[in-house]
Amino acid sequence: MKRFTGTVLLLFMAANCGTQVSTTGTPPPIPGTPPGPGETEVLCEGVSAVTGRVDTARDHAISDALRKAVEQGVGAFIDGETQVENFQLISDRIYSRASGFVSSYRVIHEEQSGGLYRVAVRAVVNTDGIEDDLAAIGILMAGQGRPRVMVLVRELSNTAAVSLAGLDQMGSMFETQLLEGFRRKGFPVVDAATAAGIIRRDQLLLILEGDDRTAALVGLEAGAEIIVSGTVARSSESRMIAGSPREVHVFDVNCRAVNTRTAAVLAASASTTEVPFSENQARSQASEKTADQLITAILDGWTVNVNSTMLHVTNANFQSLEDLRARIRSGIRGVSDVLLRDFTGSRATLEVVSETSSTEVIESLTGIGGGFTITGIAGNRVELRLED
Repeated sequence: MKRFTGTVLLLFMAANCGTQVSTTGTPPPIPGTPPGPGETEVLCEGVSAVTGRVDTARDHAISDALRKAVEQGVGAFIDGETQVENFQLISDRIYSRASGFVSSYRVIHEEQSGGLYRVAVRAVVNTDGIEDDLAAIGILMAGQGRPRVMVLVRELSNTAAVSLAGLDQMGSMFETQLLEGFRRKGFPVVDAATAAGIIRRDQLLLILEGDDRTAALVGLEAGAEIIVSGTVARSSESRMIAGSPREVHVFDVNCRAVNTRTAAVLAASASTTEVPFSENQARSQASEKTADQLITAILDGWTVNVNSTMLHVTNANFQSLEDLRARIRSGIRGVSDVLLRDFTGSRATLEVVSETSSTEVIESLTGIGGGFTITGIAGNRVELRLED
């Protein structure tokens, strides 16, 4: 399951191009329209039985081809097994209105043979729209164990510097709006009160200065799998707009999303938003833009089909760890590697890299034989105790 990086061609017949004819049951084609940003071009075949009027069978064949084009778009983001498990949900939300995800199409070949009408269609599919809908119905997030998000972002005046003494003067309104942006997209979130109750001032300062390791540790303590941190510089200036002086409010945002299990950066957003008249409107637009950029980057990272599951192992020795790594590699479908991240005393951390979701990896652990006990699970993090 990989995101489309170019034109996908499925060559299924050698034929001359047919003549485009208007249809009644499908959207009007736009011949020759190239794919734009967030789109991809696919070639697929549609088939329909001729039981009455030929033009009706042709319409049904085109609709079948467009649905198959959208199915390929769905396949760019989730694997076949997940599609089967969530077929009814995806069918109701996406397949039932497949034409809505097709920006344009061309019929390049058509023929009637043996009671069937076949068409070859070159379609431009809106993959961004498909990704948004999959995210909205929670399928992409479910495959990652529905990770919780914690946000630590502070707003300061453009001339201020991040300092321990200045923490009390920094605003958190932008943080609240950014957290709400993740909530609207279906992410479980750590509320601001919980975050404030566990973080020390020195930790907050380090995080705002860009210390990803501290951010990851604080996020883990709060039970979050993703922590978003950063600063927002707020300023205003007078400009001439339409011949009159107007106050323009400016928000310069620098934020990043970090995987709390690995301290790896999942996404980053650096943007400037300028809005006249209203500071609140400028803040709202800046937070929406930041949330969209971060969420899109996080979802894009999930669709490359490389998942990470962290196993925190106790009562371990080197030989038992090697045995566990070998059993996971050979016994769990889709696992490409099991990395030993650290080993101190009798505690170790293993990272399971897989094409399958972390949820499936965790569910499959009990099938690789005994020798350990699962003592805790939180998102993509598993606590294991090896037997003596």
